Amino acid sequence: MSSKKKLAIATAGVLVVAAGAAWYGGNKLAQGKVEEELKAFLVQNNLQDNVFWESLEANVSGTGSMTNVKIVDKQNPAHYYTFRKVVLKDIENTEKVQKIDISFQGFADETGNSPIGKVSANRLADLGYTELPKVNGSLKVSFDSSTDRSMYEISIDQPELASFGVKLDANKIGGLLEQVRANSQAIQQNPMAVLPFLAPVSINSLSFNIDDKGLVKRVIAKEKGAALGDAPTPAQNATYEAKMLQQKEACMKQAAIVFGVNKTEASCDAIYKYVTNQKDSLSFAMNPTPPFELMSVLQLLSGAGVANANQLFQNLNIELKN
Repeated sequence: MSSKKKLAIATAGVLVVAAGAAWYGGNKLAQGKVEEELKAFLVQNNLQDNVFWESLEANVSGTGSMTNVKIVDKQNPAHYYTFRKVVLKDIENTEKVQKIDISFQGFADETGNSPIGKVSANRLADLGYTELPKVNGSLKVSFDSSTDRSMYEISIDQPELASFGVKLDANKIGGLLEQVRANSQAIQQNPMAVLPFLAPVSINSLSFNIDDKGLVKRVIAKEKGAALGDAPTPAQNATYEAKMLQQKEACMKQAAIVFGVNKTEASCDAIYKYVTNQKDSLSFAMNPTPPFELMSVLQLLSGAGVANANQLFQNLNIELKN
């Protein structure tokens, strides 16, 4: 795994624990031990030369914030991430329940711009993007060890592009994470080694939403054949509209296996309105009955579960909306 990928994965963990340390220190603010608690954590994890901040505040109500946070790549100090502000909204750490709720503002890489721009730089350039503004977002995690049930909520707001949100409610994630930690070296060498550990994991619900802030509009203009920065001609609009109507009709005929007979028309119409710029948002929801076992996907992909594909999709209860 490259150093940049390791840093990207570690960033969220550092944010959570650093903000948690700020909250913990908030109860000791009178003794001036906020930064001492955080520094001790960094030394314990050999991160003292990689995580920096300009100021840290906490209060006894259980909230904390850090400003101008910088996280440096150990292997390549020229590569780093910055956050203008990291705010801890809530935290709970008991024997059975662990919760954390943080938000961040002004997330950027060493160029001072959004890291998202580097992921698809060539494609974004084709759409007229040169650089993207800094990113805002939030992260919520809760885990109940008595039921081994956990919930995750991630929100990313990329100005001028789109905002994204993912929510996951799952069972047996705790055991999976323990196995991943215990077998991290083997998994880094062979990512497929994680598959056996997925067997007990099941999903209670999963949702995803995207709100367009310019990306879809530019993609549509490009699909219509308009030159960069120019408005499509009436002929280009008509051709594109006819093409999208054909795809909607195809969706209506073929997607019943995924959405079910009762939800196919509404789901296909939601896609159509989104790709024709009639609606700026699209949401995906999956509320399976009973909870969906991840191994079912692997069996389906391997061909072993093809005969049960129809029933599997019906049990997932998938729906798309604007």
